[in-house]
Amino acid sequence: MKSVVLIALMGMMVAAAPALAKSSYDQLPPGLQKKVAKGKALPPGWQKKLSGYHRGDHMDRDHYHYGDIYDIGHGRQRVEIEDRVYTIIKDTREIIDILNRQQ
Repeated sequence: MKSVVLIALMGMMVAAAPALAKSSYDQLPPGLQKKVAKGKALPPGWQKKLSGYHRGDHMDRDHYHYGDIYDIGHGRQRVEIEDRVYTIIKDTREIIDILNRQQ
């Protein structure tokens, strides 16, 4: 009996997870939120704006290890991933600066 209740609780938690997840579309203006709700695509500028990291975000470990990492002193590191250079706090991987390299 306990296992049936436990399985039911786990099923409810899994079903509720998408509803509890915070969407990046919560940051959109009301008009664009309506577009997304109707299944329409965002304008290209907004798609680019919502993708990638921003200052204050914490870099995922997978992306961190994918890039070239250089210690720059004072507890900071420079992480080069493709055409971007991130300056992060070494211990927390918090992004404090982002530079785009021009090719």
